Amino acid sequence: MEKLSPLHTDKKRTTEKRSITGINIQILNIFFIVVTAMVFCFILVISNTVTNRFHAVENAIDKFIICEQSSELIKESSSYLTDQARLFVVTHKEIYVNAYLDEINQTKRQQCAIENLEKVCSEKDVALQRLKIALEQGQSLINMELYAIRLAYKVMGKDKIPEQIAMIPVRSIDLNVSDEKLKETAVNNLFGEGYLIYKTRINENCRLTIQAIEQQIKDELNLNSDELGTNIRRLRFLFLVLLIVNVILFIAFAYLVIYPLEKFKNAIANDEKLNVIGSLECKHLAESYNKIYELKAQNEKSLLQKAEYDALTGILNRRAFDQICHTSAEKKQQIALLLIDMDNFKYINDNYGHAGGDTALQELSRILTETFRTDDYVARIGGDEFAAILPHCSSSAANIIKQKILTVNEKLMKIKDGIKPVSISVGVAFGKEGFSEELFKKADKALYIVKEKGKRGCEIYEEVLGN
Repeated sequence: MEKLSPLHTDKKRTTEKRSITGINIQILNIFFIVVTAMVFCFILVISNTVTNRFHAVENAIDKFIICEQSSELIKESSSYLTDQARLFVVTHKEIYVNAYLDEINQTKRQQCAIENLEKVCSEKDVALQRLKIALEQGQSLINMELYAIRLAYKVMGKDKIPEQIAMIPVRSIDLNVSDEKLKETAVNNLFGEGYLIYKTRINENCRLTIQAIEQQIKDELNLNSDELGTNIRRLRFLFLVLLIVNVILFIAFAYLVIYPLEKFKNAIANDEKLNVIGSLECKHLAESYNKIYELKAQNEKSLLQKAEYDALTGILNRRAFDQICHTSAEKKQQIALLLIDMDNFKYINDNYGHAGGDTALQELSRILTETFRTDDYVARIGGDEFAAILPHCSSSAANIIKQKILTVNEKLMKIKDGIKPVSISVGVAFGKEGFSEELFKKADKALYIVKEKGKRGCEIYEEVLGN
């Protein structure tokens, strides 16, 4: 079966190349990303400064708390030792001596106070210096208290006394005096004016420690407060800049991208050309679409003008079919080619006349058109010869095609005027790169096999002979 020449050849057309100008959304996006990144960097730097200031405030407050606790600890320890020493001197109960020695040797609250303070203060800190002075004065009190306890033991006349107390020598002036005099000396050591002066100095140094650290905290808080205020104002400004940048970005994106795309969508839905608006990318998109739109309109117009339809059946004729074949070859479309022959057409003409033959051809055309997709091309290419091209169709659709042919043959048994027997034989071949003479030969070979088997059927070339 000879393939006719194409219905028409493409015409060359010249278009005036226009220079498209506009805002490049990609560059704009990069600009906003850079600005946003810079703002975020500034925010991170300032946030880090704010964090450092807060840490400084926290450290200052912790320092104040530790200093206050250390001062109170020294005062409490000193008062506790004084109470235990006085109680022992007055009552001679050794339980108070044991408590006193435990405080010095085990609990060591005064030593703990200094160690805690050294963790947060440097040697130059006034607070640490004053507490060390208070601790030295406290040691003087301890010496006086221990000596008073030693005198009390001498008055008691006990031989077995704690080793730490026994190591304290009794002054020569107190060796040959009466017990009453020794007791008076011991009491005077703990209640006398000298003792009270040391006690007052310890409390005063603790008070001055708290006062010094309070002033230091106030100075640091004032400094940090000023810095925090400045940095918070900077953060507010940067957040405002960030908000403005995002608002501008949103407006720009909406105006340059979202609004044009909405317009494009409506134009495409209405099958209209696109307005060249929006960002540079959108304008290029609109220009490209409009070129395709114009080309499509010209092709559709050309097809409508040049494609001819079979006068008897109303479907595409051989010339139109050849043009479709040519187009599929150019586009390298994946297609299925069906060659269709009406069986026993001569018998129908002989028995029902040419009118009956025409009726059979018309009914077959109608049934083929109804059975295949609207995107498929069905054409009459000869007297009783038909063909169909199914675009975007692969060999996986072989069973579907067979079912469609079976349906056509079933419908042909019920055509009007009782014309019988009417059936079709179909040969099918699949092409991956559009129509070709080789593809036509394959479909023709498959059709020949159907006729050899007794007509009224469908054969797939790939299945019976292989590719």
